[in-house]
Amino acid sequence: MAPLPDGPDPSTKQKQPPTFAPQKESSFSTQKLKSSLSDCLSQTVIIKPGVKGRPIKIESNHLSLNVGTLTEAYHYDVSITPDTPKSFLRDVMNLFARKHYPKNHPAFDGRKNLYSPKKLPLPNDTMSDTIELEGENKKRGFKVVVKLARTVDLSPLRDILQTRQSPQDALQCLDIVLRNAPSNSCISSGRCFFTPPREGQILRLGDGMEMYYGFYQSAIRGWKQPLLNVDVVHKAFPEALNVLDLVCELGSDYRNTMTRQDLNQPLTDFVQKALEKFLKQLKVTYEIPGQSGSRRIFRVNGLRAPPSQARFTLGDGKVTTVEKYYQEVKRCRLQYPHLPTLWVGSRQREVLIPLEFCTVVSGQVVNRKMNENQTSVMIKKAATSTDVRKDKIMQVLRKANYNSDPCVREFGFSVNNSFEKLDGRVLQPPTLLYARKAEVTPSKGVWRADMNRFFVGAIVHKWTIVSCTRHPERGEQLADMIFRMASSNGMQITSKATGPFQHLGGRQNLRDIIDYFKRKQDHDLIIVVVPNSGPQYSLVKQAAELNVGCLTQCIKERTIAKLNPQIIANILLKINSKLNGTNHILSSRLPIMSRPCIIMGADVTHPGPDAKDVPSVAAVTASHDPNAFQYNICWRLQPPKVEIIEDLCAITVEQLMFFYRKTRHKPETIVFFRDGVSEGQFAEVRRAEISAIHQACKKLQREGYEPRITFLVVQKRHHTRLFPTNPRDSEDRNNNVPAGTCVDTHITNPMMQDFYLVSHASIQGVAKPTKYCTLWDDNNMSNDDIEELTYYLCHMFTRCNRSVSYPAPTYYAHLAAARAKVYVENVKLDLTQLKTHQQKCQIQESIVKEKPMFFV
Repeated sequence: MAPLPDGPDPSTKQKQPPTFAPQKESSFSTQKLKSSLSDCLSQTVIIKPGVKGRPIKIESNHLSLNVGTLTEAYHYDVSITPDTPKSFLRDVMNLFARKHYPKNHPAFDGRKNLYSPKKLPLPNDTMSDTIELEGENKKRGFKVVVKLARTVDLSPLRDILQTRQSPQDALQCLDIVLRNAPSNSCISSGRCFFTPPREGQILRLGDGMEMYYGFYQSAIRGWKQPLLNVDVVHKAFPEALNVLDLVCELGSDYRNTMTRQDLNQPLTDFVQKALEKFLKQLKVTYEIPGQSGSRRIFRVNGLRAPPSQARFTLGDGKVTTVEKYYQEVKRCRLQYPHLPTLWVGSRQREVLIPLEFCTVVSGQVVNRKMNENQTSVMIKKAATSTDVRKDKIMQVLRKANYNSDPCVREFGFSVNNSFEKLDGRVLQPPTLLYARKAEVTPSKGVWRADMNRFFVGAIVHKWTIVSCTRHPERGEQLADMIFRMASSNGMQITSKATGPFQHLGGRQNLRDIIDYFKRKQDHDLIIVVVPNSGPQYSLVKQAAELNVGCLTQCIKERTIAKLNPQIIANILLKINSKLNGTNHILSSRLPIMSRPCIIMGADVTHPGPDAKDVPSVAAVTASHDPNAFQYNICWRLQPPKVEIIEDLCAITVEQLMFFYRKTRHKPETIVFFRDGVSEGQFAEVRRAEISAIHQACKKLQREGYEPRITFLVVQKRHHTRLFPTNPRDSEDRNNNVPAGTCVDTHITNPMMQDFYLVSHASIQGVAKPTKYCTLWDDNNMSNDDIEELTYYLCHMFTRCNRSVSYPAPTYYAHLAAARAKVYVENVKLDLTQLKTHQQKCQIQESIVKEKPMFFV
């Protein structure tokens, strides 16, 4: 890898991107790219599976589907007005069907699509009618219009090898038919179906939520035939609590438990805000005790003044309070007139009711982010062995009983009742190299490096410790353990931590931390002890990286409370890489890395469903050393829910230049791991993002620079699980497949280079494989090449001596996006001025250039 003789001086600032190499005639053009994309999309060559690794017999939670002899289905458009509430639409269509085609059993998707195996007996293929349905508080009328839209060709389901792209129309019809039965008997959420827990099975998650058990199902394309993917799932639902008891739950913490006796006082601002956030858009049942005729169901818009203060005008023009109204008109004395009222019903009117008469309606689907405690409880409950999970899936299948459903039978479909048997392979892990040529080979997804020194140990001349917690922590013990263990790991810490260790207290603001860091700018490293929760972590990173330009390592106070050598070793893994050290490298480079190769990872994280005015964050990481251990980051704010990385061309230019400045070589190959893209977005990503990478190369050097690109999508949001058929093939107590298990046939697309890889040893529960799909490959990599590269990169994550569940560059993209969210935390953002906000959140140049792995 000889350096380029005519490369630019990295220190020279130029308005135009520099030319990488001598000019020559370019073979790249936009037309060529469009042509290549078209070829990529229309390719019908069957991909040759990989052969490397030890063969293993496994099964997956897929069931083969018999699609019968039906060649076409009839697709009807359905219009229902009003189209709210959504939960009523299926009942409306069931009544419509009973009235107009009682002998037919079409499949309805719950919104606007209806599929039938034969034409429905509708005059002129259209029917309009008004259906009355008993609503929550009264009868309601819905106008239904059903109109024939087109026929759907189902023949590709039986000859799936004829097309590279999945036959989406036919698969959608199949999927909706198979979802029809559970949709009528379960609570549906996306592709999942839930049933309320039976008595004795209720698992309370705290803060007004409980866990429901359910199952996921999706008809997918397989290697030779369609398959049904079925899995067990869990979800948090609001608990059917009286709102008074809900207030008590939300007002309790690990120190104090709130009871109804505590409700004799007005609510604190914190509890009132938590209550309003929880109840907003939820339905409650309202009923005055002893007056069953008063029962109503309302949707909550928010909280308003207490009944003792809230006033409204009666029909005769008299103004009264809610409390007096209930006392004089409803003959009911309120027990909690000082608590807020609920604003319910139409947003055009202000209907206020006392919260003491209200109970949260059970079974409401909400898409909210759970808190740490709720997540922890659910994970512990959901984490089971593979045997238990398989048994639960089989229970679901017996309960679903697809083959007895009239709709499924009318279409002539049937579902096999046993898991698909697969041929998998267990890939060999890479040998890792430490200092003094010490080699370590991972076993069962982990390796011990405690007797070896970092491949390149970082140097620390001056460092200190500061605490941002309420009470000073064990700073002296932490400093002593780090100093002693760093030396044995190969780091060079030339002096002990400078004291005295300061305590900034637990209520500091951003200015306090900035002022402290400015006084410590001559330090190589500042270790900061932060509370387990709260804004301090964000304030530290904002102050250090955006305002001052110093390197920090945060440690939570609960970690300090249980200090031991293993914890210190894990902290040193991060510190060494942050300070430009190299923990370990691959003992032998893979062929694609034998020439200058930049490995990139990208992800776009989106705001939660209940977040408003919060942008999405695009983050791209890239290696800048020949061993693909050291990475740097670029990030951008972009409009919410936008998945395509809008500024990828400029980001790629930055990353290619960074690589060149660090290595004095221009990348000859680019391997790009893109996370978070669904199959439906593949074509858009090909057109937008791969084009952006090509354009970036052309910007850097107009003629003659065309690095070969391999672009893979990394998918974790799927429900495929793999189980060893022979328990002796497992390496853990949960009977998981071994780390390195790879599947690239049968449950994959034979026309696309895609595969599933379990690259890690599961710590608890069933290991989740990661799916990889190649969208572009100028390097003509075989399945073996790509699978091996991917698996090896799962061993290059700096934070632990374990192989992780997806490649290090993708993991780093997640960390980069998380860090970017920290930079804008608690900052009011104008979504029309994201570029301005981006400029205000520039990371200090001293950090970006001198400590590019600061984000790990």
